[in-house]
Amino acid sequence: MKKYSTIISELDYKIILKVKQLREEKGFSQRDLSEAMKLSKSFVGKVEALGQPDKYSIRHLNLIAKALKLKSVLELIPKGIQEYDMIEITYEKIPKLNKDGSESKQFEERIIEISEI
Repeated sequence: MKKYSTIISELDYKIILKVKQLREEKGFSQRDLSEAMKLSKSFVGKVEALGQPDKYSIRHLNLIAKALKLKSVLELIPKGIQEYDMIEITYEKIPKLNKDGSESKQFEERIIEISEI
């Protein structure tokens, strides 16, 4: 498999992971959350994709908190100070499987390594 890499702030990455976790726990698809935020249907999917430059802004955090019915935007922010400013994430794209077991044209990203910049 071909390896890819992206550079992102550790804080941005952890916020993306937290939003994804909460989104899945509350039964929202990426599209559902995008629509609840009144943004393009593909917005959350682009943010969660490692190869895309889209990230959440402070404005988005408020929209996410409202959509997921959180008590505070602080539920989306990691506690404490992050160890690193920027990190490099190395990953590979693995084809998703169709219901019949054949390979889909869609991919999922599997992280190989996260390192400090």
